[in-house]
Amino acid sequence: MATSAVKALPLARLRSLRPLWYAALLIVVLLVVRLFAVEASTLYLITLMGVYGVAALGLNVMFGMAGMMSLVQAGAMAVGAYVSALAVVKVGLPFPVSLLLGVVLAAALSAFASLVAIRVASHYFVLASLALAEMVTLFLVNQVGLTGGENGLAGIPSLTIGGFSLSEPWPLAATTIVVLFLAWYVADAFRASRVGYAAVASSSDPQIAMACGISIRRARLLAGAVGGAFAGVAGVLFAQALQFLGPSDFGLDKALLFLLIVVIGGLGSNAGTVVAAVVLTYLAEGFLQLQAVGPLVYGLGIMVILVLVPNGFTGLVRRLRRRARPSARTESAHV
Repeated sequence: MATSAVKALPLARLRSLRPLWYAALLIVVLLVVRLFAVEASTLYLITLMGVYGVAALGLNVMFGMAGMMSLVQAGAMAVGAYVSALAVVKVGLPFPVSLLLGVVLAAALSAFASLVAIRVASHYFVLASLALAEMVTLFLVNQVGLTGGENGLAGIPSLTIGGFSLSEPWPLAATTIVVLFLAWYVADAFRASRVGYAAVASSSDPQIAMACGISIRRARLLAGAVGGAFAGVAGVLFAQALQFLGPSDFGLDKALLFLLIVVIGGLGSNAGTVVAAVVLTYLAEGFLQLQAVGPLVYGLGIMVILVLVPNGFTGLVRRLRRRARPSARTESAHV
């Protein structure tokens, strides 16, 4: 009886997903952006919010659900960006094939990092994932004939969808927003699936999870592959946004930004991750442009957010709900 109830739980959560809700919210966001975001710089900022949101959702699958605090997400994003761009520029492959190739290799890198997480844990895995990310950066820097080295890779052709070129600000922003919502839905569906349920269980208590017959190795491998695939998609969109790639675009600062987005959004919360991606991307792009005091103000702002909202935006919403419930009960009692 208990086993059947546990098996039915993920299926019940899958049925609770409402695709129409995501679609309605997506339409509202697209209309708002179309009406109010008219400047190219604003549309570019919105594009970055979507790109970083997709990458952070992948990290939330790995860290927030499976418990693997990985710093390889920026490296996986670099693999997706460079592989897809090189497949088009150097080999001449069509864009769908280059997109698939970049996503698959990014997922493979992240899955390999998950294999490391099975053998080592805690800060040892963080250091190992950082080493993998640095290996990717060093490869991009040293392979000058292939990647352009420190000078970067230029001449990335823009994708055309329905007669609209992604080199134009509005089509690129709209495409990124659509991909962000699709990634949000897939991340929620993954969490509600049996594999996601196993990943969360293996993160909460590995011993009990193994006693229940859950394969921690399989759960973490799949979570890592899904998280890396998200990073690969984000890398492809990033390459289209800049039409130029450099190793410095995927450094430690980017990996820490994704980690901050997941932590401040609330571990395991995909909605919180999306909101935090919007907020932190806006703060990062705004404050860091002030060369004198921008990084200092940005750092202080992050510290204030972490102190005031220690459990992330999701924890803040839960706290507000708990405070609202007693007042609602009091009003009903008086009635």
